[in-house]
Amino acid sequence: MAVKDRLTREDVLKWLVKLEPLAEMAEANDEKAEELLENAKAYVKDARHWLEQENLVLAFEAMVHAWAIIETARELGAISVPEQG
Repeated sequence: MAVKDRLTREDVLKWLVKLEPLAEMAEANDEKAEELLENAKAYVKDARHWLEQENLVLAFEAMVHAWAIIETARELGAISVPEQG
């Protein structure tokens, strides 16, 4: 089995289409959490921009930052994220 060492547009899109609605549905529990959520949404926007520019590395990096902010804020109870089915 060969190790995949290339990032494709499909790789980025696979996760970005899951992240975008998650970021939009998330609700901040206080003012500081709202700042975190806005930051995450900015990274999502950046990811989409870099994807359109075909810069897959920067698109993936921005997407990972957004996921990290959202997941950390969720685990700390700063934001509420509806369950996705």
